[in-house]
Amino acid sequence: MSQSSSNTLQVRVETLASLYSSLAAALSAAGFTGSQLNEIFSKHVRAECVQCGIPINGEDMGHIALAGHGKVLANSKLERLRQGYCARNGCDSFYYRIHLCDYANLDWVKIRAKADALAVAAQSGPAETPGADTRALRKRLLIRVGTGFVVVVILLLWRHWTYYGYVPLLQKPHKYTIDPASTGDAGRR
Repeated sequence: MSQSSSNTLQVRVETLASLYSSLAAALSAAGFTGSQLNEIFSKHVRAECVQCGIPINGEDMGHIALAGHGKVLANSKLERLRQGYCARNGCDSFYYRIHLCDYANLDWVKIRAKADALAVAAQSGPAETPGADTRALRKRLLIRVGTGFVVVVILLLWRHWTYYGYVPLLQKPHKYTIDPASTGDAGRR
């Protein structure tokens, strides 16, 4: 089976999950059913490390894409892929070569173009509109700045009270003078 170069692409390991998601969305938009998607990813999508050649299939890419960030994968090979490393322990490659094999009524060039467009739209969509994360970050920053300001004011008031004996704006300053004769130095001169 010969593989054309247009059906082969090289991607970074950490983008395998997003590539799977965008390909699945593009294939679904092209009218492929769930069972066809399963067959395409299990038998017609494969990948291999460019350095050590360890193979993975489309199902492995799907496991990485569908697993949550907090969930630990049972297979250490898949866990390493999700973390952005080669599946083989000890290989320091960061790139995988994806092979998209022929399937009936499937034009990989069109699907890849649609997947790229969907990936770009997904990346630019949340950045244009401020979400709840941005508001929560601003709120936390405002609370931290306010707390820091209050701590500085309290420290300045404490310093003023310890050195001058009163709290400014709450107490009147002490107005007294010291008689130089009472210090004891006046008698020695």
